Amino acid sequence: MEEIFSDTEKQLIKQQEELAEFIKTGEAELMRNKELYLKVTGALEGVAIVRGRIAELEETPAEDFDR
Repeated sequence: MEEIFSDTEKQLIKQQEELAEFIKTGEAELMRNKELYLKVTGALEGVAIVRGRIAELEETPAEDFDR
């Protein structure tokens, strides 16, 4: 009977270690993906700012540039 408990405990410990490693790897991957997401979001904001500035310049009459 003790052997059954011992084997079960060993299997559960091994499974726990594997799951802990899986979580650790998943968290690292999630952090990389978050970082990339924030970079892409920042780039999109930059594009929107540049697009807005260009639109403002196109709306400004040419004689305003001479002043």
